[in-house]
Amino acid sequence: MSAHTIGGIKPRSTAAIIVIGDEILKGSTLDTNSHFLCKRLHKLGVVVRKIHVIGDEVNSISNEIKELHTKVDFLFTTGGIGPTHDDKTFLGLAKAFEDELVFNEEIASAVSSLSKKTEPNKGFIQKLSTIPRSATLRWGREKGTGERGKYPIVQVKNIVAFPGVPRFCELAFDNIEEELFPSTEFRPIFRETIYANKSEFEFSDELTKTADNFEGRVEIGSYPDFNNNYYKTKLIVESENEEDGAKAVEELKKIIAENLVYYDAKPWLNTVQKWNAFRERKLVSNPNFVKSLDGAMACIDGILDEYSLNQIALSFNGGKDCTVLLHMLRVAIDKYGPGQKIAGFHIVCDDQFPELTQFIIDAAKMYNIVVMELPGPLIIGVSSLKEQRPQIVPVLMGSRASDPNGKYMKSKVEWTDSDWPRVLRVCPILPWSYQDVWMMLRGLCVHYCQLYDQGYTSLGGRETTVPNEMLRIESSGNIRYCPAYTLNDGNEERKGRKNK
Repeated sequence: MSAHTIGGIKPRSTAAIIVIGDEILKGSTLDTNSHFLCKRLHKLGVVVRKIHVIGDEVNSISNEIKELHTKVDFLFTTGGIGPTHDDKTFLGLAKAFEDELVFNEEIASAVSSLSKKTEPNKGFIQKLSTIPRSATLRWGREKGTGERGKYPIVQVKNIVAFPGVPRFCELAFDNIEEELFPSTEFRPIFRETIYANKSEFEFSDELTKTADNFEGRVEIGSYPDFNNNYYKTKLIVESENEEDGAKAVEELKKIIAENLVYYDAKPWLNTVQKWNAFRERKLVSNPNFVKSLDGAMACIDGILDEYSLNQIALSFNGGKDCTVLLHMLRVAIDKYGPGQKIAGFHIVCDDQFPELTQFIIDAAKMYNIVVMELPGPLIIGVSSLKEQRPQIVPVLMGSRASDPNGKYMKSKVEWTDSDWPRVLRVCPILPWSYQDVWMMLRGLCVHYCQLYDQGYTSLGGRETTVPNEMLRIESSGNIRYCPAYTLNDGNEERKGRKNK
């Protein structure tokens, strides 16, 4: 990892974090609270100066608090708050300032109201409710409702004590964030991430020049990623001044030019907004492709207008074409509100790649699709589908005209032949090319089966599918295959299928 630092961002406040717990030091529990707090504080423009991890020992807690609290604006502790003998944060807080511990009725009342027991254990309440006399209770406001929080966070001077259980720590921070860091006083720093599909070494000179141009006003971090299949370099641009930050981003985008990647780790979320942005970008660079996008989406929208969701099924075998269709269907449905389930089915292949099976499972979770497994061949599977879900009428399929069976389709929407179960075959991407498929998948960072990155261009059973020889590279006796999306001639797509 390398970083270009141009001047320092001068935040309004500083912070330190003390993680308390023997279980952290012993490796029994993984600390995620400090990571969470660092991310949230950085977003607010607060710089974390130190993170200390200490055990459940009163003197250690006291000494760490005394040493750190005068060096930063905020000192956060996590852990050591609870009803057991080894929860000693409040004891350490009191000792640090020669304070006494007292019973707090407000906390006791909150513990009682939140307890699932009819009569909460008195020792449990006593331990949780005994805090330093000088402490302030921060109740905060619940996100969404705006109501006062149900349980308070204890603060002594500039020390805020969070619980150690991650979900309680995160919930507590959410509730008191505005109270601790009012939006009128804490303006988040400008921060934007840019991705490039080339190594940072290929544009390091231009990057250095940009860094020099914004010296003292902008900070640019450059981070290579050798495992991501969408980008090779991540640039993080930060500035106290939004205008300076935005100008630096524009300069960097010009340097990266055609290697700029609009990376998205979770493309299945906020799909409509992302689809529209993708379409606008392609409208400038490739208007003919946009016509293909619009034609396919119009076909899907037409089906959704005519049929209810419980009448529609998606044929999903995990291949690239039906993955395109899955994403487009998710976009079309999300126009009416996200979260609705998609009904799908999968014709099971006896010798299916395990990678393909796993991808179908993963895609079902990401896209909220319920996939029925049905026996093959296709005509038997569709018959079984109609038996189990007789209300199904349109079946959406990822067939293209270049497919062996797609060539028999005269239009995107056709009824099955008389000797088949009666369903409406819908093939929105029927006229698409091989390149169109990959342009959409890669352009929206849609997740696809990993086999495509190993040189497979068309997936079937393991006995009939091999990496495409057109993507083969041999060097010094070593053989490897380029990813499927690098295949230049789409007519060679099925060279990875035996007897096809």
